[in-house]
Amino acid sequence: TEQLTYYGKGEGAWSALDALARIGHPSSLPTFEARLTDKDPHIRRAAVEGIARAGSAASVERFVNDVNQDESEMVRAAMTFALYKKGHATYLGRLIDFADGNKLAPQLQGYFIELGAQVIPPVVVRLQEPDADVRRNLVTILGAVGDQSTVAALTPFKEDRDRDVATAATYAIERIKMTSR
Repeated sequence: TEQLTYYGKGEGAWSALDALARIGHPSSLPTFEARLTDKDPHIRRAAVEGIARAGSAASVERFVNDVNQDESEMVRAAMTFALYKKGHATYLGRLIDFADGNKLAPQLQGYFIELGAQVIPPVVVRLQEPDADVRRNLVTILGAVGDQSTVAALTPFKEDRDRDVATAATYAIERIKMTSR
C-alpha cells in the first residue's frame, strides 16, 4: 500500500496494486474500489482482480453492468473472471470467449489456474472451436489445470491440423503426466 501511495501512477503503482490484488485481503477493498475508474487499464484490471479475490459477491455485482462497457479488453476479461468467481456461472463461457487471441492468453491462464478443476468440463466442450488460437489456448489451460482424466480429451489434438495446437496438446499431456506422478 505504501508503494502504491508512493508511485501513484504508472508501472510502479500498477505493480503495487497488482501485488495487493494477488494477496486479496479485504482490508484493501477501499483501495481497489478507488482505482476502478483510473485512466490506466492495468490499474483498473488489478483493481477488479483485487475485488474479485477480496470482496463479497455483492461487491462484484457492479461489474454486471460494466462488463461490456470498459474500453480495455483485459479489464472486461477481469470483470468476467470476477463475476464467475463470485457465483455467476454463465460468465465462464464468456471468459472462454477471450481465448481467441494471444494478447490475453497469460491473463486467462492465470484465471483458469486460480479457478482450478471446476473449469475442466466446460473448457473440454469448447475444444471443438474452429479457431486455432482458441483451441491452442484452451489446450494450454487444460495442461495446467487438468488431471489424468483430461488426457483422453487432449489426445486427439496431438494430430490437430494446426501445428501449434498439436504442439500445445503434446506439451499439455506431458505436463499432466509429470504432475500426476
